Amino acid sequence: MEYKSIWESFMTDKIKNKKEFEKIETDVLIIGGGITGLTTAYFLKDSGKKIVLIDKGMVANGISAKTTAKITYLQQNVYSKLVNIHGNRVAKLYYESQKEAIKTVKEIINKHKIECDLEKVGSVIFSNNNKKKIMNEKELLLSWCSHVYDYQDNVVKYGIAVSDTYVFNPIKYLDGLKKIIENKVNIYENIMAVNIKENGEYYEVGTNKGKIIARDVVIACHYPFFIIPNLFPLKTYIEREYVCATKVDNPKKMTFINVDKELYSVRYYQNYLIYVSNDYRLTSKTDYHKNYDKSIADFKKRFGKEPEYMWMNQDIISNDGLPFVGKIRNHLYISSAYNTWGMTNGTIGGKIVADLIMNKENEYIKLFDPNRINIPLFLNSFMGIFHYLRVYFLGIFKRNNPYYIKIKGIIYAIYKDDKGIEHKIKLICPHMKCALIFNQKEKTWDCPCHGSRFDLDGNIIETPAVKKL
Repeated sequence: MEYKSIWESFMTDKIKNKKEFEKIETDVLIIGGGITGLTTAYFLKDSGKKIVLIDKGMVANGISAKTTAKITYLQQNVYSKLVNIHGNRVAKLYYESQKEAIKTVKEIINKHKIECDLEKVGSVIFSNNNKKKIMNEKELLLSWCSHVYDYQDNVVKYGIAVSDTYVFNPIKYLDGLKKIIENKVNIYENIMAVNIKENGEYYEVGTNKGKIIARDVVIACHYPFFIIPNLFPLKTYIEREYVCATKVDNPKKMTFINVDKELYSVRYYQNYLIYVSNDYRLTSKTDYHKNYDKSIADFKKRFGKEPEYMWMNQDIISNDGLPFVGKIRNHLYISSAYNTWGMTNGTIGGKIVADLIMNKENEYIKLFDPNRINIPLFLNSFMGIFHYLRVYFLGIFKRNNPYYIKIKGIIYAIYKDDKGIEHKIKLICPHMKCALIFNQKEKTWDCPCHGSRFDLDGNIIETPAVKKL
């Protein structure tokens, strides 16, 4: 078994940076080269503006390489939840935004003939113990003129399905977007943004290679690297889930996801079955070794096979059920917190931000307003503080590998690898000072608060942290 994503074999070579720089000036700076950043750049490419896109690693190969890449508006019982929180009008508008995102992806693929294995499939949501949840979702979809029908098989007891949804290879799609824009957008890889300062009508963005001056800045990375403005960490939390994939004899042209407590999510890619399970709030389960083993055992039990690939994914969940997309302050934009549905929300998010920069109307601007305030958002954000406090004060002093020592009030961790080499780090995440947890399977240091990850020597694997340990 390989502990990596099935999509990694499709990753392309790094772009050779056009030149080393100490300072760049541009009209628009896009930070992040995943589906959001590339989609934003796509819709801005003919605007006449000078555009720079940077990514801390390889464009199109970050969190987008971990997704299951479902392009669907049937997203568990999201519409019932949104009705309870925001009312029917908001729930319907979100539904329309997802339909618009699917249409946009199809149009881009067809217009530019992107070879990304796009396939029309049915989507199923189901429950094996709560028929009411499924029927409530069905009633809402029917009232919005969606062609939804009942579905049942040997796994699904109570289910509904739609037929106008899709799957694709996310790396091939994003690589296609990159090729479309690269003659009109200056793309730089291995450039990490570490700070941002407002200076009159412009922003100064500090990076690991030099300074970038931009009038408009788009935060399109998975997790924003700043706390103020917007207080993003208090409005969201991280959800982790585990993905297994293996070859099967009879792949189906369907995707499945349940609405029960124990996650069951399936899609197929060519002759591979891709299965997602064991989702949890990152602060609630910190024995990562156990979590991997649980997912592998679950996969074997359900499908009678060992997984050939296994990886974990982290999603940002908003505290009121809607993504945060739009203007934070003048000329500063964000698009994030997609609640596990990154392909559609990353697409519509990129379109919204591009329209805002070009002063175009977009009917979803108010829906996703990142500065919105509502009672559920406030209450859930307040309750989230207790989750963070729990992991802030984790004390781990087991004398094993790794082992932990305390020097002048500071906890250090020491891990001895297979060659006997010791790796020493300070056990504090530089983002917001949360205690780190060792990931035994991947040999990484993971932050249970906001999802930063580091290698054995403290180098950054995943942000929002911008300093190594």
